[in-house]
Amino acid sequence: MLTKRTLLSIAAGALALTVAAPVIAQDAFPEKPVRLIVPYSPGGGTDTTARIVADNMKEYLGQPVVVENRPGASGTVGTLLAKQAEADGYTILFGIQATLALNPSLFKSATYNSKEDFSGIAVISESPYVVTVPGDSEISDYEGFAAAATENLTMANGGSAALLAARLLARQADLSFTNIPYSGSGDAISDILAGRVNAMISSPVSVLPHVESGALKPILVTSTDRYAALPDTPTADELGFDGFNVVGWYSVVAPAGVPQERLDVLSDAFNKTIANPDVQAKLESIGVTPSRRGLDSAATTEFIASEVDLWGQEIKDAGIEPK
Repeated sequence: MLTKRTLLSIAAGALALTVAAPVIAQDAFPEKPVRLIVPYSPGGGTDTTARIVADNMKEYLGQPVVVENRPGASGTVGTLLAKQAEADGYTILFGIQATLALNPSLFKSATYNSKEDFSGIAVISESPYVVTVPGDSEISDYEGFAAAATENLTMANGGSAALLAARLLARQADLSFTNIPYSGSGDAISDILAGRVNAMISSPVSVLPHVESGALKPILVTSTDRYAALPDTPTADELGFDGFNVVGWYSVVAPAGVPQERLDVLSDAFNKTIANPDVQAKLESIGVTPSRRGLDSAATTEFIASEVDLWGQEIKDAGIEPK
């Protein structure tokens, strides 16, 4: 005969199993390595940043994060690949300002909606763009750059965000130069170092080693505040372009549909990784400013949506048509 005490014990045990089940399922993720798609070529700023973060993820995630480069079409190829991946949390994207906030308004081939097709995981960093010239160039400052800025001056753009920054700078500063687009900063750096282009606009991480060696000279950064790694380089705002603030960012996103508990696991691991002092030091040593905001999955999704709206309108106002 079942006593009242026995029935209460059985009920308590059943309740414990019910409560424990979701925890067990959550703890089981991830059970294998996570693939991080980087939609740019190896060796560029985006790739370097992604690898520093990925190489330190296992401590917090329990599984390695493996970088897979899928370049092409200014980042569109890799982004579409991530969009089409199974929504299980094992394939994620190193999404940057260019691929998520700009490309859908710049390229007809970017057939994705960043606000609907991806869920945010974490914001990794926020940094300005920098204009550089070869170390042996006669141009040594902005005044010289502006004087040389004619259609004969070729400006390499390390990705679509840099291309837009160059166009906005040209419009606001009333400059004229010929933009040479590249799918990533790696090839653009090769060309400016070889003397095949006159100037370049890119993320600082791509060019800092060459600035330190003297192979490149920084002319300006596209922000309202000076960039810590280039403290002697003036900002566009200082040069008279009030409010000119084009700042790039790196993030990690997942294809839409990944369960929220898995997004939360990934978000926590990425935020702990970029809060690690050793990881921060490595990022800062290559010119990347780690995000100190610690945005969770929902906040990252909201941030990216606001950037999509902001830059979509900026592109429209600039009169730039998708190509």
